[in-house]
Amino acid sequence: MFGRNKEKKKKTYADDDGRTIVNMNVDGFRWYNPARSDKKVDKADRPTRKETHAIIRAWFAVYMPRILSVLVGFGLAIGLIVCWLHGWSFN
Repeated sequence: MFGRNKEKKKKTYADDDGRTIVNMNVDGFRWYNPARSDKKVDKADRPTRKETHAIIRAWFAVYMPRILSVLVGFGLAIGLIVCWLHGWSFN
């Protein structure tokens, strides 16, 4: 009466090509199989040297301003602490 006898339709996605992104053979899961070795990696899936350098440059472009701002902040804090401990004032 309320659809109990109807089969559940499986969702399909246009961008799903069936590849597994993450290996789910993890110690502690009930389906863990220690004999299974999924160490095979296609060379086509590995980034090239040019792509690796591009990834590293992008990481530096994103994180260096953050790292530098934290270092400048610590430097200013240490400078103010040194001035305070020496008794110098900014009037």
